Amino acid sequence: MPIETSHSGASSSANTAADVTALVELLGRAATDDRLREGLGEEFAYVAGVCPELFRPHQEEVVTRLFDGFEIGFDDMCILLDGAPDACVEHLVGRLRERGSYREAWALAAIGTEAAHAAIAELVRGGADRQEFEDCGVWTPPTGPAQRRFSAHRRAVHLRPASDPAELLTADHPVGLPLARVVRDPDATPVAWHYLSLRIAEIPGMPRWPAEQVHLASPRGSLGWTLSAAVGDDGRWHDEVLTSDEPGGEDDVVDNDGGRGLGTVLLRPYDADLVYANWHILSTPGVFGTAGGPAIGLYPNPHCRSCDRLMFHVVTVQNYLREYGHGWRTLYLCEDCEITTCTATNWN
Repeated sequence: MPIETSHSGASSSANTAADVTALVELLGRAATDDRLREGLGEEFAYVAGVCPELFRPHQEEVVTRLFDGFEIGFDDMCILLDGAPDACVEHLVGRLRERGSYREAWALAAIGTEAAHAAIAELVRGGADRQEFEDCGVWTPPTGPAQRRFSAHRRAVHLRPASDPAELLTADHPVGLPLARVVRDPDATPVAWHYLSLRIAEIPGMPRWPAEQVHLASPRGSLGWTLSAAVGDDGRWHDEVLTSDEPGGEDDVVDNDGGRGLGTVLLRPYDADLVYANWHILSTPGVFGTAGGPAIGLYPNPHCRSCDRLMFHVVTVQNYLREYGHGWRTLYLCEDCEITTCTATNWN
C-alpha cells in the first residue's frame, strides 16, 4: 500500500525487510536533512502500524549509531523499540547523563524492558526530570523499577453513526449514552456530555477493572478541565470531582440525551487499511482516536486523586467523535483505587 505523506523525503512502501533496511540506511543523511527526517518519520509510522517485526533487527543500530536522524512520535517509538537490547539502554542512559534530551528519554521509555525500567528509576531518583518520563506515561514509584502506565497495544477508534438510541444500550462501544447509564445521579453531577464507552476487555493490555465498560464523558466547558470519579461494580460514576483551568462553560446549553451525534465504535487493528499521514492515523475516514498505547504526551498525565499513582491511559479521541467542546478528550484509570479521570486538552 502506498504511504500517504505530506513530505517528499523517502516515499517508498515499506512492506518488506529490504524496504525497511533501505529506510534505515537513509537515517544517517536524515540527521542533517530536516525534510528527509520528517518524511522518514512518516514512513516509520507506517512500519510501526503494519510490519514492526521488520524493524527489530535494526533496533541497536538505529539507537546507537543513527538516532539523530530517527524522529518519530512516541507511540510509534514504543512499537519499534519495544524490547530493544540492553546495549540500547546503556547507550541512551549515557547520552542522557551527558546532555538531557526528551528524545533520548522517549526512546528509553519506549523500550519497556526490565533493564529500561530499572534505568529510568535510577535516573529519576538521581535527579533526572521525573515529569519528562511521566508525560510519556512512565511512573517511578518510591521504590523499585519504573512502570509503564499504558498498554503497548493500540486500536484505532472508528465511528459508525447510529440513528436508534436503543442500539446504544446493547453496544459494546456506544457513543452518546444517556447520562443515567454513566453516572449514579444525573441530577447532581457535573457530567453533561457522553463521548464514548468501551468494553475494556476488548483493548489488549488493560488493567483489571470492576465493570465491563469504562466511560469518557465531559462537563460543560471546552478546554482545561479534569473530571474524576469513583466507579461502582455497575460501571457508573459517583463522587465526581471537577477542576477547571478555564472559566466559562457553565452556561452552555448541552442536551446530551437529545439524540445528536449517536453512534458505535469499532476498535480496528493498526494495519495497512489505515491512512498514515503526519505521524498519525486521523486522516483515515471515520477514525477519531486511539485506544491503548500512550497518551499524546503534550500535557501532564493525571495522578490518582486517592493514591497519587500516575493513572493508566485508556483512550484519546478528538472532540469530533461526538462534537462538543474543542481538542483532545482522554480517559485514564487507577485500577487499585477504582477511580477514573477524563481530561480536555488543546491540540498542541
